[in-house]
Amino acid sequence: MYIRRIIAILGLLLTVLSSSAEVAYRTALRKEADHFSNGEWPEAIAMCDLLMERRPGRIQTYVDAVVASAMLNDSSGIMRYVVRSEQQGLSLDSLFTGVDVRSRSIGQTGVYEQVLLLVKKEQPWFTRVVNNYLLGYYEFRHDAPKTLLIADELLTVLPQQINYLKAKANALLLLGNDSLAVEVQETILSIDSLNFDANLFLGSYYAIKGEEKLSEIDDRYLENAGSLSVRPEEFRNEKRAVLDTDIARAKNYLTVASQSRSNSYLTDRIAALATLTDALPQSSGSVLPLLKRLKQE
Repeated sequence: MYIRRIIAILGLLLTVLSSSAEVAYRTALRKEADHFSNGEWPEAIAMCDLLMERRPGRIQTYVDAVVASAMLNDSSGIMRYVVRSEQQGLSLDSLFTGVDVRSRSIGQTGVYEQVLLLVKKEQPWFTRVVNNYLLGYYEFRHDAPKTLLIADELLTVLPQQINYLKAKANALLLLGNDSLAVEVQETILSIDSLNFDANLFLGSYYAIKGEEKLSEIDDRYLENAGSLSVRPEEFRNEKRAVLDTDIARAKNYLTVASQSRSNSYLTDRIAALATLTDALPQSSGSVLPLLKRLKQE
């Protein structure tokens, strides 16, 4: 009986202590959240240190500590908590994702980039992992120069990774380098000939390019239609050349795209391209002066 009573008392004592520790932990959580919300970064970090001692496996504590340290421009503090999370066996992916979400919540998205660049510098063995996150961040921000830089870094390691090639092509397009963007998209098709996005891009590119050329030929023909030296057959030959190159390529790429993911846009676009011919526009006494006047304006 005596031993049973001792065991019961010890069990009750442990329950009380456990309950008290839980209350203390929840109180610390609330205080850390309040300090963080108020931008009281040193106080938030101090509470994070306390929380880590009590429950070292909670990823959100490290996320808050990293973000708070970044808000203080404390690079050593950032790395201290990154390393500490790694020592606990916590996922670096989870840490980065958490920092992204947390920094957005306080309107400080630059913190995410700051942390990624610092980890890349201090732990170069994680360069590829970090670059993947940087690529996603720069694409989201439509930062074409930095997207291009990171995509090229990644492509030196994995030159046939389609996601990296797509990011590079999109960045080149934003930078106005259409010809290089086309080359990259063609590289994608050399790896995956049925890639929907690449076929759609190239089909749309050559369709627009071809239609612009046909329109320019028509404009030149109308401008010279009144001249006795004009030879309509020469203009038709020019249009046939465009139909056989740019327009033919556009129809081919768009057809391949429609075979893998058909939609009304592709169907209508292919049908419209099929109606293009080498026919020349009819000139009239009223059209020619109007066209010339519009060009002068």
